[in-house]
Amino acid sequence: MRHLALIAALLPLPALAQPSLMETAVNGHIIPRYQAVADTAEALEQAALQDCALTSAPLRAAYHTGFDAWVGVTHLRFGPSEEENRAFAMAFWPDKKGFTAKALDRLIASQQPLENYSQTSIAGRGFFALDMLLYDPRFADADADYTCRLVQAITADISDMADAILQDWQAEYGDYLITAGSETNPVYLSESEGIQELFKAVLTGMEFTQAQRLGRPMGSFERPRPNRAEARRSGRSQRNIIVALQASAELANILTAHVGGGLGQQVDAGLALSLRLAQNLDDPILVGVATVNGRFRAEALQSSIISSMTLITDEFGPALGVNPGFNALDGD
Repeated sequence: MRHLALIAALLPLPALAQPSLMETAVNGHIIPRYQAVADTAEALEQAALQDCALTSAPLRAAYHTGFDAWVGVTHLRFGPSEEENRAFAMAFWPDKKGFTAKALDRLIASQQPLENYSQTSIAGRGFFALDMLLYDPRFADADADYTCRLVQAITADISDMADAILQDWQAEYGDYLITAGSETNPVYLSESEGIQELFKAVLTGMEFTQAQRLGRPMGSFERPRPNRAEARRSGRSQRNIIVALQASAELANILTAHVGGGLGQQVDAGLALSLRLAQNLDDPILVGVATVNGRFRAEALQSSIISSMTLITDEFGPALGVNPGFNALDGD
C-alpha cells in the first residue's frame, strides 16, 4: 500500500480547470463591483446617520466613495440594475429639464413625509439628488432639520437599491451569464448571447462617456456648455470619466484575454491611451472645454474613445464571435 501511495504521489496532478470567460466576468468583475456599490452605500447611509449636515466632511467623503463605486458599474446596464428602474433612480442624469432640482424644491417646500422614499420621483433619488443637496448653494439655507432627514432618506434608499441589485446578481443573474447556452437557461439561449451582452456593456459604457460625459459639456466649438458637465457641483466631472473608463477597460481586458493575440493587445492599448488622456485633462469640472487648449484635450480624448469603439465593433466583435451586424448601442 505504501508503494501505491508513493506512486500516486509522484503522478502529475490533473490540471485545475480554468474559469470560463463568463465565470471570470461575473466573479472577477461584475459581482465584486456590485459588492463595492453595496458596501460603500451602506457606509454612506451610516455616515448620514452620524452627521447629516449638508456641509459634513465625513458625509461628503462617503458620498464620493459611493459615487465612485456606482460609476464603476454604469456600463452594466442590463439585468438587475434595470429592474424597477434602479439604475435611473441611482443616477438620474442627464437631467435636461432640471427635474432633480424641482423634485427637491417640492419636497423641502411642502415638508413632505419621507417614509417609503422609494416611491418618490426618480429625479429626487440617488446620487444626483445628493450631489445637488450637498453642493448646490440654493439649499444651504433650507430647513436644516428637514434636509437632514432628507439626506438620510436618500442614502437609505441608495443602500436598499444597492443591496437589491447585488442580491439579484448573487442569487440568479450571475448564474444566467455563467451558464449561457444551457438547456435550462431562461435568459441566454447560447453562449454567444452571453458574450454579446458583455461586449455590449463595454461599448455602452464607452459610448455614454464620450457622448454624454464629454459631449454634453463640449457642446459645439462656437457654443461650449461646461455647465452641463456631469456632477460638476461636487467637482466629479473628470473623475467620473476616469472611473467609467477604468471600468469599461477592465471588462474589455477580460474579453481581450479570451481572444488573445495582436488584436487583443491593440484594443488594450487603445483603451489605455484613452485612460491616460482622461487622467491628463487636469480639468475637474470640464470648464476648459470653453478654452482652445482645454477643448483640444477634450476632443483628443473623445476621438481616442471613438477610435477604440470602432476597432472593437468592426474587428474585435467578429473575433469574439459577435455578429458584425449587431449594434451594441441600439438595444437590439
